[in-house]
Amino acid sequence: METSGIFFSQLNQKLGLKPKNKPIFQKAFTHSSMNLKDDSGNQINFERLEFLGDTFLDTLITEYLFHYFPSANEGELSKLRAKIVSREKLNEIGKKLELIDMAKTAVNKRNFGNDIHGDLLESLIGAVFVEMGYNKAKAYVMKKIIVPFVDIESLNDSILSYKSVVIEWSQKRKLNVKFNTKSDGGLDPNFNYCCEIVSNNKIIAKARDISKKKAEEKAAKRAYKAFKIHKAPRA
Repeated sequence: METSGIFFSQLNQKLGLKPKNKPIFQKAFTHSSMNLKDDSGNQINFERLEFLGDTFLDTLITEYLFHYFPSANEGELSKLRAKIVSREKLNEIGKKLELIDMAKTAVNKRNFGNDIHGDLLESLIGAVFVEMGYNKAKAYVMKKIIVPFVDIESLNDSILSYKSVVIEWSQKRKLNVKFNTKSDGGLDPNFNYCCEIVSNNKIIAKARDISKKKAEEKAAKRAYKAFKIHKAPRA
């Protein structure tokens, strides 16, 4: 792969990185659609680094929360971690960092769904880990990614799954709420599933998205507002 001065200039300006291992960062922003291979026939793309970054981030966040919330039990820590490393949150951070602008791809970037932002964030973290090792990579990720984009104090007030909240709320009130989800044959390839949330034969909310899970979660978020559900305050 050629060395791109523009790419490494962006890497420095956007992310404060001046890597010695330049190929690993080029790989971190190379999409599989480029269909590149090295001399040994191994694919050159960000997928392996994405796996590494995902694992490292889980470990880092687990360690951080363990010390930050000394009174939290295992279940509470797991829920807090899930909120930080959720696909929605990682997509949000990756999008704010504008990582897609640095990606090398053979297809139009507009055709990618939101998950590409989180994928690139994880591959970036994987590359940082390879470049710096555990301790320095930990310090970098905390300073540049976690602290600026994650409000630790408000984690207990955030909702990880609106579907779970809606179901729990309706069960407590013995309210019949159904999630009717089906494959959507619409013209937009980015929206393959449609979910309708029905209560007492009335459609409370509906949404379309790329997967069944995402369609249900989007509809549940709208139902949460329609039902005017409010979480109980923290103890």
